[in-house]
Amino acid sequence: MKLSVRGALAAIFILAMCALCVRLGLWQLDRLEQRRARNQAIRAATAQPPLRLDSAAPPGLAQRPQSFTWRRAEAAGRYHHAGDMVVRGRSREGRPGVHLLSPLVLPDGRVVMVNRGWVPSPDGTTADPRPLRTAGPVRVSGALLPITSQADRGLPIRGRSAADTSWRRVDLAAARERAPGPLIPLVLQQLPAEGRDAGSPPVPEPLPALSEGNHLSYAVQWFSFAAIGIVGLAVLVLRGRQTA
Repeated sequence: MKLSVRGALAAIFILAMCALCVRLGLWQLDRLEQRRARNQAIRAATAQPPLRLDSAAPPGLAQRPQSFTWRRAEAAGRYHHAGDMVVRGRSREGRPGVHLLSPLVLPDGRVVMVNRGWVPSPDGTTADPRPLRTAGPVRVSGALLPITSQADRGLPIRGRSAADTSWRRVDLAAARERAPGPLIPLVLQQLPAEGRDAGSPPVPEPLPALSEGNHLSYAVQWFSFAAIGIVGLAVLVLRGRQTA
Protein backbone atom coordinates (compact mmCIF):
# COMPACT_ATOMS: atom_id res chain seq x y z
CA MET A 1 0.00 0.00 0.00
CA LYS A 2 1.32 3.40 -0.93
CA LEU A 3 0.62 6.13 1.61
CA SER A 4 -0.60 9.49 0.43
CA VAL A 5 1.33 12.60 1.40
CA ARG A 6 -1.37 13.45 3.90
CA GLY A 7 -1.26 9.96 5.38
CA ALA A 8 2.52 10.00 5.60
CA LEU A 9 2.49 13.34 7.40
CA ALA A 10 -0.16 12.06 9.79
CA ALA A 11 1.92 8.96 10.53
CA ILE A 12 5.04 11.04 11.14
CA PHE A 13 3.10 13.32 13.49
CA ILE A 14 1.68 10.38 15.45
CA LEU A 15 5.11 8.74 15.77
CA ALA A 16 6.65 12.03 16.90
CA MET A 17 3.97 12.47 19.56
CA CYS A 18 4.49 8.87 20.71
CA ALA A 19 8.24 9.47 20.99
CA LEU A 20 7.56 12.63 23.00
CA CYS A 21 5.25 10.73 25.35
CA VAL A 22 7.89 8.04 25.87
CA ARG A 23 10.49 10.71 26.58
CA LEU A 24 8.20 12.35 29.14
CA GLY A 25 7.54 8.98 30.74
CA LEU A 26 11.27 8.32 31.08
CA TRP A 27 11.70 11.80 32.53
CA GLN A 28 9.10 11.04 35.19
CA LEU A 29 10.88 7.78 36.03
CA ASP A 30 14.12 9.74 36.40
CA ARG A 31 12.34 12.19 38.70
CA LEU A 32 11.09 9.22 40.71
CA GLU A 33 14.62 7.88 41.15
CA GLN A 34 15.81 11.33 42.24
CA ARG A 35 12.97 11.52 44.78
CA ARG A 36 13.83 8.07 46.13
CA ALA A 37 17.50 8.99 46.42
CA ARG A 38 16.62 12.20 48.27
CA ASN A 39 14.29 10.34 50.62
CA GLN A 40 17.00 7.81 51.37
CA ALA A 41 19.52 10.59 52.03
CA ILE A 42 17.10 12.31 54.41
CA ARG A 43 16.38 9.07 56.28
CA ALA A 44 20.08 8.26 56.64
CA ALA A 45 21.01 11.79 57.75
CA THR A 46 18.19 12.27 60.24
CA ALA A 47 18.92 8.87 61.81
CA GLN A 48 22.34 10.09 62.93
CA PRO A 49 22.84 11.78 66.32
CA PRO A 50 22.23 15.55 66.27
CA LEU A 51 25.25 17.79 65.78
CA ARG A 52 26.03 20.46 68.34
CA LEU A 53 27.08 23.66 66.62
CA ASP A 54 29.64 24.70 69.20
CA SER A 55 33.41 24.56 69.54
CA ALA A 56 33.25 20.75 69.25
CA ALA A 57 31.42 20.85 65.91
CA PRO A 58 33.13 19.00 63.05
CA PRO A 59 35.58 21.24 61.14
CA GLY A 60 34.17 19.88 57.89
CA LEU A 61 31.07 22.05 58.29
CA ALA A 62 32.90 24.83 56.47
CA GLN A 63 34.93 22.70 54.04
CA ARG A 64 32.35 20.03 53.16
CA PRO A 65 28.92 21.45 54.01
CA GLN A 66 27.17 19.13 51.53
CA SER A 67 28.21 16.17 53.70
CA PHE A 68 26.04 17.46 56.54
CA THR A 69 22.88 18.22 54.57
CA TRP A 70 19.71 17.05 56.36
CA ARG A 71 21.64 16.32 59.58
CA ARG A 72 19.81 17.31 62.71
CA ALA A 73 21.63 19.96 64.71
CA GLU A 74 21.33 22.05 67.86
CA ALA A 75 22.69 25.54 68.37
CA ALA A 76 22.66 28.13 71.14
CA GLY A 77 23.44 31.82 70.88
CA ARG A 78 21.92 35.23 70.24
CA TYR A 79 20.18 36.46 67.12
CA HIS A 80 21.76 39.32 65.18
CA HIS A 81 18.48 40.81 64.01
CA ALA A 82 20.15 43.55 61.99
CA GLY A 83 20.92 40.77 59.52
CA ASP A 84 17.40 39.33 59.24
CA MET A 85 16.45 38.08 55.78
CA VAL A 86 13.00 37.65 54.25
CA VAL A 87 12.66 34.91 51.62
CA ARG A 88 9.57 35.62 49.56
CA GLY A 89 7.06 33.39 47.83
CA ARG A 90 6.59 30.77 50.55
CA SER A 91 2.94 29.71 50.83
CA ARG A 92 1.52 27.55 53.61
CA GLU A 93 -1.80 25.73 53.35
CA GLY A 94 -2.76 28.00 50.45
CA ARG A 95 -1.93 31.21 52.32
CA PRO A 96 0.75 33.57 50.93
CA GLY A 97 3.74 34.25 53.11
CA VAL A 98 7.49 34.46 53.50
CA HIS A 99 10.24 32.73 55.44
CA LEU A 100 12.11 34.68 58.11
CA LEU A 101 15.80 33.94 58.54
CA SER A 102 17.99 35.36 61.30
CA PRO A 103 21.76 35.06 61.83
CA LEU A 104 22.47 33.23 65.08
CA VAL A 105 25.79 34.21 66.67
CA LEU A 106 27.34 31.21 68.40
CA PRO A 107 29.49 31.49 71.56
CA ASP A 108 32.71 31.08 69.52
CA GLY A 109 31.79 33.96 67.20
CA ARG A 110 30.73 31.89 64.23
CA VAL A 111 27.30 32.45 62.70
CA VAL A 112 24.65 30.09 61.38
CA MET A 113 21.65 31.36 59.44
CA VAL A 114 18.46 30.04 61.05
CA ASN A 115 15.26 29.65 59.07
CA ARG A 116 12.86 30.49 61.87
CA GLY A 117 9.78 29.65 59.81
CA TRP A 118 6.80 30.95 57.91
CA VAL A 119 5.30 34.41 58.37
CA PRO A 120 2.00 35.43 56.71
CA SER A 121 2.32 38.12 54.04
CA PRO A 122 -0.63 39.33 51.94
CA ASP A 123 1.60 40.00 48.93
CA GLY A 124 3.87 37.01 49.56
CA THR A 125 6.88 39.31 49.32
CA THR A 126 7.24 41.68 52.25
CA ALA A 127 7.08 41.33 56.01
CA ASP A 128 8.22 43.42 58.95
CA PRO A 129 10.53 41.22 61.05
CA ARG A 130 10.87 43.73 63.91
CA PRO A 131 7.86 42.52 65.95
CA LEU A 132 9.25 38.98 65.68
CA ARG A 133 12.65 39.70 67.18
CA THR A 134 13.85 37.60 70.09
CA ALA A 135 15.99 39.19 72.78
CA GLY A 136 18.46 37.25 74.86
CA PRO A 137 19.96 33.80 74.39
CA VAL A 138 18.06 31.16 72.43
CA ARG A 139 18.46 27.46 71.70
CA VAL A 140 17.44 26.14 68.30
CA SER A 141 16.89 22.56 67.16
CA GLY A 142 16.50 21.79 63.50
CA ALA A 143 17.99 20.31 60.34
CA LEU A 144 20.89 21.58 58.24
CA LEU A 145 20.10 22.51 54.64
CA PRO A 146 22.40 23.80 51.88
CA ILE A 147 22.77 27.45 50.91
CA THR A 148 22.74 27.95 47.15
CA SER A 149 25.51 30.01 45.65
CA GLN A 150 24.46 32.59 43.07
CA ALA A 151 27.15 31.24 40.76
CA ASP A 152 25.56 27.79 40.92
CA ARG A 153 22.35 29.03 39.34
CA GLY A 154 23.65 31.86 37.19
CA LEU A 155 20.66 33.99 38.18
CA PRO A 156 20.27 37.15 40.23
CA ILE A 157 19.08 36.36 43.73
CA ARG A 158 18.19 39.76 45.10
CA GLY A 159 15.03 41.73 44.52
CA ARG A 160 14.23 44.37 41.97
CA SER A 161 16.54 46.96 43.52
CA ALA A 162 19.41 47.17 45.96
CA ALA A 163 16.99 48.56 48.56
CA ASP A 164 14.88 45.43 48.59
CA THR A 165 15.02 43.41 51.78
CA SER A 166 13.58 40.16 50.42
CA TRP A 167 15.19 37.40 48.41
CA ARG A 168 13.82 34.67 46.15
CA ARG A 169 16.08 32.16 47.89
CA VAL A 170 18.91 32.19 50.40
CA ASP A 171 22.13 33.11 48.63
CA LEU A 172 25.52 32.38 50.19
CA ALA A 173 26.99 35.78 49.34
CA ALA A 174 23.92 37.61 50.66
CA ALA A 175 23.94 35.55 53.87
CA ARG A 176 27.60 36.37 54.44
CA GLU A 177 26.84 40.06 54.02
CA ARG A 178 24.21 39.80 56.76
CA ALA A 179 26.36 37.76 59.18
CA PRO A 180 28.45 39.61 61.81
CA GLY A 181 31.08 36.84 61.85
CA PRO A 182 32.33 33.76 59.97
CA LEU A 183 29.32 32.03 58.46
CA ILE A 184 28.72 28.28 58.54
CA PRO A 185 27.62 27.67 54.90
CA LEU A 186 24.43 25.87 55.89
CA VAL A 187 20.95 26.94 56.92
CA LEU A 188 19.62 25.56 60.20
CA GLN A 189 15.92 25.04 59.52
CA GLN A 190 14.15 25.22 62.84
CA LEU A 191 11.74 22.31 63.25
CA PRO A 192 8.40 22.39 65.04
CA ALA A 193 8.64 21.72 68.78
CA GLU A 194 6.06 19.86 70.79
CA GLY A 195 3.88 22.13 72.86
CA ARG A 196 4.65 25.24 70.83
CA ASP A 197 1.73 27.24 69.45
CA ALA A 198 1.80 26.35 65.76
CA GLY A 199 -0.27 29.41 64.88
CA SER A 200 2.07 32.11 66.16
CA PRO A 201 4.61 33.28 63.55
CA PRO A 202 7.20 32.53 62.64
CA VAL A 203 5.84 28.99 62.19
CA PRO A 204 8.68 26.42 61.92
CA GLU A 205 8.56 24.31 58.78
CA PRO A 206 8.75 20.50 59.12
CA LEU A 207 11.01 18.33 57.03
CA PRO A 208 9.59 17.44 53.60
CA ALA A 209 7.29 14.45 53.45
CA LEU A 210 9.17 11.33 52.37
CA SER A 211 6.69 10.29 49.71
CA GLU A 212 7.40 9.27 46.14
CA GLY A 213 4.92 11.76 44.75
CA ASN A 214 2.94 11.12 41.57
CA HIS A 215 5.91 10.47 39.29
CA LEU A 216 5.13 6.77 38.75
CA SER A 217 1.49 7.39 37.88
CA TYR A 218 2.50 10.22 35.53
CA ALA A 219 5.01 7.92 33.84
CA VAL A 220 2.33 5.25 33.35
CA GLN A 221 0.03 7.88 31.83
CA TRP A 222 2.64 9.05 29.33
CA PHE A 223 3.52 5.49 28.33
CA SER A 224 -0.21 4.77 27.94
CA PHE A 225 -0.60 7.75 25.62
CA ALA A 226 2.31 6.44 23.54
CA ALA A 227 0.76 2.97 23.39
CA ILE A 228 -2.61 4.41 22.35
CA GLY A 229 -0.90 6.35 19.58
CA ILE A 230 0.93 3.26 18.28
CA VAL A 231 -2.24 1.16 18.37
CA GLY A 232 -4.21 3.91 16.65
CA LEU A 233 -1.59 4.20 13.92
CA ALA A 234 -1.59 0.43 13.41
CA VAL A 235 -5.39 0.41 13.08
CA LEU A 236 -5.26 3.17 10.46
CA VAL A 237 -2.60 1.31 8.47
CA LEU A 238 -4.59 -1.94 8.55
CA ARG A 239 -7.75 -0.15 7.44
CA GLY A 240 -5.82 1.46 4.62
CA ARG A 241 -4.60 -1.92 3.44
CA GLN A 242 -8.13 -3.36 3.48
CA THR A 243 -9.51 -0.53 1.38
CA ALA A 244 -6.55 -0.48 -1.01
